[in-house]
Amino acid sequence: MGETLPCRFGDYVLLLRLAVGGMAEVFLAKHMGLEGFEKLVVVKRILPEYSDRPEFVAMFLNEARVAARLNHPNIVQIFNLGKVGETYFIAMEHVDGEDLRHMVKAALAAGERGLPPPVLCRVFADLCGGLQHAHSFIDDRGEALGLVHRDVTPQNIIVAYSGFTKILDFGVAKASLRTEQSHYGTVKGKIAYLSPEQVRGGQ
Repeated sequence: MGETLPCRFGDYVLLLRLAVGGMAEVFLAKHMGLEGFEKLVVVKRILPEYSDRPEFVAMFLNEARVAARLNHPNIVQIFNLGKVGETYFIAMEHVDGEDLRHMVKAALAAGERGLPPPVLCRVFADLCGGLQHAHSFIDDRGEALGLVHRDVTPQNIIVAYSGFTKILDFGVAKASLRTEQSHYGTVKGKIAYLSPEQVRGGQ
């Protein structure tokens, strides 16, 4: 939106723009509360040109609704879904680390063939733990969420400097309890990472 950072955004102060994607931008921010309370978070807000497009708003809201149900150490936590003016936003956990894409690029730039196998084993063990929790999640009514992430890519896998891994971005996740279902025949996700089942529209 062209603000000079840092700037106020509702109950948050946007400090640094971390990324901008196809329909949203992501900021490092502080949540400002009572009596000097501050908490470092990440704020993801929908871009202005998509705020009045129902299909993109529905996808954005779906990410918050789906991820907020999940409570697992290997899934980035959602703290809040809100709206400032006409702009929807999600406030989520800040993970001090790097995404897997940047880690691999750094290793290659340093002359390595890639990340060391023990590191990859730890990353993928954590990743599988988070995905298994999502896939098998049962809500408080005893109903299976039936969740498939559909966008498990290196940029959506964050490795903290402390060593643990978290998955984020459930924007194109498919769930049986989802409010807005995909249109028949629509394939969502990045083509290089689609499973055969996803391409065929199967289970």
